[in-house]
Amino acid sequence: MGAGKLGLMGKVVVQQSVSVLMPAGFGLVVAIVLLISADSTSFGDANVANLLGYLCVWVPMLVAIGVAGAGVARGGWGSALDGPGPAVRSDAAAAGAVSNPTGGLDSAPARAGGGDAGNGIRSGKSLLRLSIRPIDLIWGLGVGLLARTVASLIEILGFGSIGTAGVTFGETVYDGWWLFGALLAPVLLAPFVEELFFRGLVLRGVYRQVTTLGAARWAAPIAVGVSGLTFALMHLVTIDPGNTATVVVVGASTLIFGLAAAALALATKRIGGAIVAHVTFNGLVIVPALLGI
Repeated sequence: MGAGKLGLMGKVVVQQSVSVLMPAGFGLVVAIVLLISADSTSFGDANVANLLGYLCVWVPMLVAIGVAGAGVARGGWGSALDGPGPAVRSDAAAAGAVSNPTGGLDSAPARAGGGDAGNGIRSGKSLLRLSIRPIDLIWGLGVGLLARTVASLIEILGFGSIGTAGVTFGETVYDGWWLFGALLAPVLLAPFVEELFFRGLVLRGVYRQVTTLGAARWAAPIAVGVSGLTFALMHLVTIDPGNTATVVVVGASTLIFGLAAAALALATKRIGGAIVAHVTFNGLVIVPALLGI
């Protein structure tokens, strides 16, 4: 194959990587701005404030994922973590990659016609590696437990005792608001949405971008680092900067978990284990608080 065609293929892949990162970056910025705005606003109902706080994060993230998935469905983008990059493929494989710029081993280009919605869903799942296997339960539980243990040690060093990460329960009213605020949001919904975004979209987008720029050996550490740092940043934006101990404890704890979850997602090439780890990490704080332990 001529250098011109290889150059064209490289440009297409890089452009698609950038297009995936653009909605991720925009979604992250919007979520941070909305979260800061909601935190600085006084609400008469604490339940409404809690709901809005979650929505300020979830909605921009889900929109970013949807936009990225739609772009993948239109242009095609293969697995960022599977197989060799375009530069080391044969001429025949590279020729196919010009018409199908996915460059991946486990997905096909989106087909025109009435199946666009289905293609979008399939492409989005392939992009995010949204799948889970039985072994992911073991890995997820192990990583979540280990990360929570380290976080507890950090809390002891910073606070002198194991905290509850701000989880407090006053006069309990067991209604829908309680179910959402105490269990569904922090233990199930938040881990799912955040892992889709940080370990699905951000991790894979950065990995692919670094690889296509010719720095494949650095793709894994850079992607893990960016995913972990942005995850920690999201959890620090509403903390008073003057409260140094809390900033250090929360920042270090969320960074450690973010790095561990990203490494797990990268190693398994799917985010199922990271979701289980996140559920475990949060649940080990929420459930003891509910039980008064």
